[in-house]
Amino acid sequence: MDRKRVGQILKEAREAKKLAVRDVAKETKISVKFILALENEDYAQFPGETFALGFLRNYSDYLKTDTGALINLYKGEKIEESQVPLEELTKPTIAGFGSFDKFRAITVLGTLAVLFSVYLIFKAFEGNDSSFEDEHSSEVSKEKTELPRDLTFVSQSVPENTSVPFILTSERGVSFSVSNQQCNIFIKSAKENSDPSQNKAVIGFNIASDRKIYSFETKVGDETVLTNSIPELSTLRRDIRILTQAITGKSAKLLITLSEEKAGTVKKPVGDVPIQVALYFLKSSYLEYILDGQMGERGLVAAGEVRQLEAKDRLEIKVGDGGAVEMVQNGKDKVRLGKPGKLVKKVYYKAPSLYDSTQYTIKELGE
Repeated sequence: MDRKRVGQILKEAREAKKLAVRDVAKETKISVKFILALENEDYAQFPGETFALGFLRNYSDYLKTDTGALINLYKGEKIEESQVPLEELTKPTIAGFGSFDKFRAITVLGTLAVLFSVYLIFKAFEGNDSSFEDEHSSEVSKEKTELPRDLTFVSQSVPENTSVPFILTSERGVSFSVSNQQCNIFIKSAKENSDPSQNKAVIGFNIASDRKIYSFETKVGDETVLTNSIPELSTLRRDIRILTQAITGKSAKLLITLSEEKAGTVKKPVGDVPIQVALYFLKSSYLEYILDGQMGERGLVAAGEVRQLEAKDRLEIKVGDGGAVEMVQNGKDKVRLGKPGKLVKKVYYKAPSLYDSTQYTIKELGE
């Protein structure tokens, strides 16, 4: 599962070209401050949304990344994470001043003049500020409520009454569903011992909707139970038993078992059918979905990939480019999700049947 965000894509593209931030600043005339702000997704550094999009476009063009996809991903991330109005995020980025009225043009030019002055002052002190990049990066790395951005998460299912082995590595974690809650598990660190049975690892666990990281230490043979009695996991709907089977310096093999549903869980009525949606990505596009109120995947999905989604009562889907995705909903005919380049949001929910109280129908919001 691709979980790369805008900042990580830019940084990896720059590092792949073996370019230092200061080299990019000299070539593009973009301040080091703004380059780091883009890579660290610290958009508060920009005086406005138009400037952030403009610098992002210029930086992406310079790195020769897919600028359209990156802008699309940026807008998708910002829709949920900022207070910027949806209308401003989804409208086309302004390429020049032709569509500005006179007053707005003067305002923008004045702002640019101020920014240029700040840039010149910054450059004058650049020689005495060589630690800026390291200090800024270290501040961002203190964020402990986000999943590690250098990890790739693969999806895995845990059927009822079955124990499933998860293989975690230093580059790859696993995402899985627990009673419609999207959960993530990964290695934070591992240490080998002369006696392999004493190898230890620190495992990170996350409920996607909470964005908190719960960590625990384990060694070969240990059994750990994750339960909602743990403060960081108070919203967990089922206990998760984790048996550690093997640990190396860079990997761990865990056996995962789900407990019975918590007492008080409402049973499905006879004939109840889950909401099922399959998404087929013809082109890369931003995707975000919510299963029964729990946040699932958020990020750019590559062309050719498929997402199978299932919810009990409510499914919300948001796609950055409706023309890039085809959908099959509960066995119906495959349809294009929306118009090319347009943000699309779909909401499906359960409603009791008017003719049979044991049956439900699946409806789309707005029907």
